Amino acid sequence: MITPGNRTRHGIFILLRRLRQPLVVLIGVYAVAVLGFTLIPGQAPDGQPWRMGFLHAFYFVSFLGTTIGLGEIPYPFTDPQRLWATASIYGTVVAWLYGIGALFGILQDPLFRRILHENGVERAVRRIREPFYLICGYDDTGSRVARELSEDGARMVVIDIMPQRVDTVEVDDLTFSVPALKGDASDPMSLVLAGLRSPHCAGVLALTGDDQVNTKIALTAHLLNPEVPVLSTARDHASHARMAAAGADHIINPYDQFAERVATSIRTPSLQVIYNALTLQHGTAMHARPDLPHGRWLLCGTGLFTRTLRRQLERLDIETVIVDPHLADEDIDAHNFHGDPTDPSVLREAGIEDANAIVAGTEIDVDNLAIALAARPLNKTLVIVARQTQQRNTQVFKASPAQLVMLNGHVAAAEVLRVIRAPQLATFLRKARDEDEAWAEQLLLRMRATFGDSVVESWSLDIMPAQARAVCTALKRGETVELQQLMVRPNGSQYLVRAIPLLLQRGKERILLPHLHTPLQEGDHLLCCGQERARATMRHNILGVGVPKGPEGKSLWVAPALPQKMLIERDPEDSEMGPLTQSG
Repeated sequence: MITPGNRTRHGIFILLRRLRQPLVVLIGVYAVAVLGFTLIPGQAPDGQPWRMGFLHAFYFVSFLGTTIGLGEIPYPFTDPQRLWATASIYGTVVAWLYGIGALFGILQDPLFRRILHENGVERAVRRIREPFYLICGYDDTGSRVARELSEDGARMVVIDIMPQRVDTVEVDDLTFSVPALKGDASDPMSLVLAGLRSPHCAGVLALTGDDQVNTKIALTAHLLNPEVPVLSTARDHASHARMAAAGADHIINPYDQFAERVATSIRTPSLQVIYNALTLQHGTAMHARPDLPHGRWLLCGTGLFTRTLRRQLERLDIETVIVDPHLADEDIDAHNFHGDPTDPSVLREAGIEDANAIVAGTEIDVDNLAIALAARPLNKTLVIVARQTQQRNTQVFKASPAQLVMLNGHVAAAEVLRVIRAPQLATFLRKARDEDEAWAEQLLLRMRATFGDSVVESWSLDIMPAQARAVCTALKRGETVELQQLMVRPNGSQYLVRAIPLLLQRGKERILLPHLHTPLQEGDHLLCCGQERARATMRHNILGVGVPKGPEGKSLWVAPALPQKMLIERDPEDSEMGPLTQSG
C-alpha cells in the first residue's frame, strides 16, 4: 500500500530512474576525457616531457565543460593535447545538454508532476491545525459551498477529478488558502491524502454529482474514520437506501428540496419567506410572499426532476400534464401528452391557454429556454418555472420570461450550508410544515417586527457542560434557569436581545416557538434566530461565569406593535426566493 510517507520516496526513485541514462552518458564522457588527458604526453617549459596526473586531468575537465577559457595548465598544451581538449569540449557540452534536457523532460512527466502535486497537498493538509471540511467535488455545488464556508471563516480541503475545476480553487476569492487535490474521490488513497484520517477533519461533503461515487465516498469515510459525519447529495431516490447503508449521515436530494419548496410556496407562502430568511446568506423577513398558483400545471420532460415535482403537486390536488416527445404509446392519456414542448403548436394542443403554470424541466438548458419563450406569447398570465443545469447560462436565464429558475447546484448548496450552520433548522422546518398559513403568517409578522430589514441568522445552542458551562453549573446547584435568561443583554439593563427562539428539542419532544419562561434542562437543544449581536450575547451568557438574572415579571423586551410601513413587502420585482431562483 502506498502511504503518504513513502510517496515521497517513490518520487525520488522515479527521478533517479529516469535520469539513469543521462547520468551514465555524462559520467562516461567525463571519464574518457580525464583518461585521455592522463595518456597524452605534454611538454614542460624546459623541454622535458610530462604527463598530467588524474587530479589535474579531473580538475581541468571539470571546468572545461562549464567555464571554457581558464587557460592551459600547468603548462601550455601540445598539439595532441589541444586536439583532445577540443574533442572533450564538444563531448562534455553535448553530455550536459542531454542531461539537462532529460531533467526538464522528467519535470514535465505527468506521473512525476502528480506525485509532486499530491505531496504538496498532503503537506498543506498536515499544516492545518483547526477543524476543516473535506469537499469532494468542486462543480456548482462545491464551489458555492466553499465560498460561503470561507466567508464564515471555516477551513476546507477540496478534491476533484477535473483539473480545470481544481485550478479554479486558486482563482476563486476564498478567505483562506485551500489545498486542492486533483484526484478521484472514489479512490480511498485520494481521500486519505486529502485528510480523511486527520483528527481535524470535521466532516466530509460528498458533492460530486454522481450518486455511485458519493456512495463510495460515504462508505470509505465510514470505514476509515467513523467519527466524522458525512453529508452527501443524491439525485435518484433508488440511491438513498444504499447511501444511508454506506454511512451517510445526511442525504440531500436537490429535486426533493425544490419540489418541497414549491409545495410550501403554494400551501404556506409565509413559511417560504421564513425559510429564505433563515437559510439565505443575506436573507431578511421583508421579502414578498411567493405567489404560485393552484390550478393546472404543464410539466415538460419526464426525468427525475419533473416526476418528483409532479408527486408534490398532486399531493396538493393540483392537476398536472406531462409533455414529452419520448412518452410510450401506452403511457399517453389525459395527463401525459406526446409531443415536443419547444413547439408552440404542441403546447397549444396540450392546453396551455387554460394552464396556470408551466415547468420547463428537461435536462437541456437550450430546450428549457425555448419552452419558456414559446409559452409566454400563448398565455400572458402563465407562471413559468425553468430548470437550469449549467451555471454559465445564468445571464441567459435571467433575460428569459421564466419567473422561477431552478439551478441544481444552488439548491443543493443551500441545503448543505443549512445542515452545517444550523442542524436543527431541518427539524424546525419539518414541524413548521404541519402548521397552517395563519401560524406561519403570525411568525413572519413577529420576525418583521423584531428584525425589520436586517439580515436574519439562525444558530443552535446545546445545553451541555462543554457548550453551556454557566447554565449547567446553575442547574446542578438546583437553580431554575429560564430561556429568557440566555437573552439578557450584558449591559445590566435586563433588556432582552432581539432574537426569537424557534425550537426547543428535549429528548424526543419538539416544541415550536417555546415560551421565554420555559425552564431549561441539561441536554436541551435550542434553535434561535436573530441578528449576529444577539447570537454573540447568547453564547456569552451560556459560557460566562454565571447566568444573568432574568427580568422580574414581564420581559423588558416585547415585540413592538407592527408599524404599518413594516407591513410593506419589497417590490415583487426586487424579491427573490433564494435557491429557487438563480443567484446574481
